[in-house]
Amino acid sequence: MDLRTLQTDPAAFRRSLNIDADGSPRRLGECLDPWQAADFEALDPAWRSVAGQSVGDVVRRGWLERPRGHSKTSDIACSVCFALFASRRAIRGVCAAGDQDQAGLLKDAVSSLLRENPWLGSILSVQASRIINRHTSSELEILTSDAPTSYGLLVDFIVADEICHWRKRDLWDSLLSSAAKRANCLLLVISNAGFKDSWQWETREAIRQDPSWYFSRLEGPRASWIDGHRLGEQRRLLPRVAYERLWHNVWTSGSGDALDATDIEAALQRGNRQEDLGDGWRYFAGLDLGLSRDASALVTVAKHCGHCEIIEAEAPILSRHQRILIELGEMLPPSMYPEFVEHAGTGRLRVVDVRVWRPEGGRKVDIGQIETAIIDASERFEGLRLGFDPYQAMYLAERLRTRGVTTDQVDFIGSNLKSMCSAVLEAFSEGTIDLCDHAQLVSDLRSLRVEERQYGCRLVSPRGPGGHGDAATGLAISLHLARQSREYAPVTLQRELICY
Repeated sequence: MDLRTLQTDPAAFRRSLNIDADGSPRRLGECLDPWQAADFEALDPAWRSVAGQSVGDVVRRGWLERPRGHSKTSDIACSVCFALFASRRAIRGVCAAGDQDQAGLLKDAVSSLLRENPWLGSILSVQASRIINRHTSSELEILTSDAPTSYGLLVDFIVADEICHWRKRDLWDSLLSSAAKRANCLLLVISNAGFKDSWQWETREAIRQDPSWYFSRLEGPRASWIDGHRLGEQRRLLPRVAYERLWHNVWTSGSGDALDATDIEAALQRGNRQEDLGDGWRYFAGLDLGLSRDASALVTVAKHCGHCEIIEAEAPILSRHQRILIELGEMLPPSMYPEFVEHAGTGRLRVVDVRVWRPEGGRKVDIGQIETAIIDASERFEGLRLGFDPYQAMYLAERLRTRGVTTDQVDFIGSNLKSMCSAVLEAFSEGTIDLCDHAQLVSDLRSLRVEERQYGCRLVSPRGPGGHGDAATGLAISLHLARQSREYAPVTLQRELICY
């Protein structure tokens, strides 16, 4: 098919595209579900208008509401690539996302299209925060929620990606006003369902009743590529409310949907009945450090890992390296010892200590108090491991290591955020955690929300008078460390070690 036809017909453009379908290239035209085709066709005239074609009166506003995994970002990539490719004059567009993670998804989706379609890759180029047409200088700029930078825009099209995840409405207000500056400007919103106590819900309801907008909502998982096994796994792992929002596109009432209120209450009741800790427990603490705007929180969790007790009459002969490992709290293989008793762990989790520091009176939190509290915790809880975000607390962690505190760097990257989310959800849904009755921690847990990302799900907390979910973040870090811990606590030795 010649390029002129592809430039004038967005449907023909899509039919010509190869996409990455689970690792194998396929024609997009062969993969489209009916609901996808309907949304594309409804907005094709507006995209043709953006590209400079005469189409008469068209709907230039669109709201697409789809569940998780329903090709939101990929379909945006197809549409913006058509506009940049088809226009013979230099046009400008913006795609706005709530944060850098979400902004990167569109860039990745466009990069994938260009890899699968070298002919298109010879025309369009992906740069740091832009998609450029090398021949016409048309460009798409990718913005995040830094609202002031979006005022004064004069653009031909605007895409608001996953608007339900945007923390503030400033960016939306500025983009909406920018869309009104040009008569032919296209404004498209594509998102999952969100929360009814939000500005997004009010905006969505006003748009749904506005005849000048194309409004489309999918009820429930409709994508042909999502199988029942995947949905069954999500139904088991996610709280019911979060599952309904993410996968059935149901707007949620209330402040949080990550944890079921009955699971939190059950954990509190178990915590009130807990007995003193005995042998076989390991300790993990999570530090969320905020000094001026947010609070700081230190949450310590005990995990029953079991232990191995040496019962031989004579001490084993160990190398100096093995001696050092034991002194560092590591466990040597049971094969090192001819006779031992193995005490299996239950995997039970207990929140044993919660500390929260708030900035008051315009003053920062005293980091010296936090350092002292961590050292105290390491003395009270033998073998404590402290998890921290290096962006916040690298210098403090270095100071703590010189005082003998074992620290673990927990970068807030996709894999760790997914693990933190899973660790919290599983602990409460499976009833394996005993919770102490700490008001701020309980409040944070009740406000937690599940947010979808390319790498899976993560936990987020709305900012409010009580803070920004700092205690819940501390708990998530500690549970993440506990999840990765070895099966057994360090070996209990009954004799002096002999080194050679």
